[in-house]
Amino acid sequence: MSTADDRVRQLAGAQGIYLDFFDLHGVRHEASPDTLRALLKALRTEADTPASVEDALAAQDAHKLPLELIAFAGEGPTLPVDGMCDWSLLDETGALIAEGRAAELIELPRLGVGYYDLHVEQAGSQLSTFIMVRPRHAPRLDERAAMERCWGTTGALYGLRSRHNGGLGTYTDLGAIAAIFGQAGAQFFGVNPLHALGWAMEDIISPYSPSHRGMFNIDHIASKAGLGPTPDAELIDYAAYRTVQRAALEREFEAYDRSAFARWAKTCSADTRRFAEFEAISEIHGHDFRTWPIALQTPGPDARKASGDRAEFHLWLQWLAEQQIDAAQQAATGAGMGLGLYLDLAVGPRPDGAEVWMNADTIAKGVTIGAPPDHLSPEGQSWALAAHAPGPLARAHYAPLRSMLRRLMAKCGLLRIDHALGLLRSYWLPDDGSPGGYITQPLESLLAVITIEAHRAGCVVVGEDLGLVPDGFREAMNGSGLYSYAVWQFETNHLGEIRPVDTLPPYSLACFGTHDTPTLNGFWYGTDIEWWRKVGWLNGRDRDARHAQRSRQRASLRDVCHLSSDATSTEIADAIHGELACAPAALVSVQLDDVFGALDAQNLPGTIDEHPNWRRRLSVPIEDMGHNPALRHVADVMNAQRGPIPQHDETDHPKEATA
Repeated sequence: MSTADDRVRQLAGAQGIYLDFFDLHGVRHEASPDTLRALLKALRTEADTPASVEDALAAQDAHKLPLELIAFAGEGPTLPVDGMCDWSLLDETGALIAEGRAAELIELPRLGVGYYDLHVEQAGSQLSTFIMVRPRHAPRLDERAAMERCWGTTGALYGLRSRHNGGLGTYTDLGAIAAIFGQAGAQFFGVNPLHALGWAMEDIISPYSPSHRGMFNIDHIASKAGLGPTPDAELIDYAAYRTVQRAALEREFEAYDRSAFARWAKTCSADTRRFAEFEAISEIHGHDFRTWPIALQTPGPDARKASGDRAEFHLWLQWLAEQQIDAAQQAATGAGMGLGLYLDLAVGPRPDGAEVWMNADTIAKGVTIGAPPDHLSPEGQSWALAAHAPGPLARAHYAPLRSMLRRLMAKCGLLRIDHALGLLRSYWLPDDGSPGGYITQPLESLLAVITIEAHRAGCVVVGEDLGLVPDGFREAMNGSGLYSYAVWQFETNHLGEIRPVDTLPPYSLACFGTHDTPTLNGFWYGTDIEWWRKVGWLNGRDRDARHAQRSRQRASLRDVCHLSSDATSTEIADAIHGELACAPAALVSVQLDDVFGALDAQNLPGTIDEHPNWRRRLSVPIEDMGHNPALRHVADVMNAQRGPIPQHDETDHPKEATA
């Protein structure tokens, strides 16, 4: 390796780029110079020439004050300074909190949870530090719902059948099914992300490929007049549904009483208005803003003018979505749920969508997010999602993240952060074809923002920490009050055998499977293995080896669940759910597909068209669920084991974050 490459490695390491990493099998991968240069460019650091590398290295310590400071509520933060200075402290509204002079140490007053700006004037220079004052931990289950453990259900909103939705599950359906499960004893009902997919992006159906994560999916808005019963077909025809549903919404908009909407519109965020402008422009110029006229490729007066009156329609859709999600949460908590809706935050937005358009200053350029090969996808994954770059995001005081979390947490009692390992590091794939590599993320700062927003909303947070988990990450996450995520079918020993349920972590949400894994029946019969063979990931020998491994897993489950070799599928499901109910995990989730005995999974990670992802409908209509024996049976099993238990002492919680 040349001296120039060594200097690139030095610069990359200084900016938080991993110089190597170990994969799932313990194999070391060293980042190539091309990868390092591409990732540096994504971080807004030019490294194409030796001179640009040297300039970037020289600029590393240019800032005299730290860009940010994290403190705990009730503390009086201090900040050392080099020489006499005048300082002032403002809260997030811009109001003056305190001011003074200091020679060596700025001593601030005790501060409550929130965000503050410290401005320092020294020798004619104006410097500033962003201060995040966080709680010790995000709300815990016992604080939010007055219980130490509970159970709930997760399922695909799009797949719900009803007499009125016309083909796709609606927010009204969400409230109805949440109320049914609430009456059965469940404390939450979880769904895939409700993020906006984009009006003009007709081909996207995955809830994990959003246009904007802080806005809501209008596909799930229930038409006031109804659209008739769900078609009998097992798979959803999104194009046909959208044609009918959007026409109905257009008619309703023309006849709608504007008074309530007008009151909301006066107070809605600037972000929501900009999103509505994006949607209106996309109807004219297409879903990908990167192909729009140059003047429209960033928000501003030109974009506002180009969106015209049509932006009001898209603003109205966001208002309608919010109203219906709020009603669903009220239906859930009104039926006895302590948490209610359990929402999901996707990893990132599409590069062509509104979130990137609205946040050009913080988005990493020339890369997308993905994952190296793992147990979910043996070929690795390219998620084709954009990332916010750590440095620019910090300089923006995490505004995009704060706004997004605030909107989502206002709608639910429980929020899951998908791929929470992204709080520590992200795997970025350069657009130029260079191999991917890991980028360090500001874990402590991101945890500060999450705990602040969760504290304000009273929202419990789960961090999906599956995969290659670096040492200390779970401890840091749990110490900040974020629950871990335990998928029982992944919890195996060195022989690949599934471990007893009492080994699942107490401070977690536990489940048997997710939308990305086989259902309980699919796992038992190996349908996921057959799908892997069908899409070409396995040859005949690999297929046989995986079925043999699955046989050992079934045997281990029979042992831990006390199942006979001739147990029926119903008895198998009962035993697994019964064991799961006894898990030490604070929260336990049962998949809606498993309640009603579905065979195939909702998604096969790493595929788009090879598998019918995000299209499968549930077999049972909502109207028939209340008295459905399968639902009652699962509820009885869960309620028998997960009733109220004595409150734990503080020492039973994970060690809290310390300054």
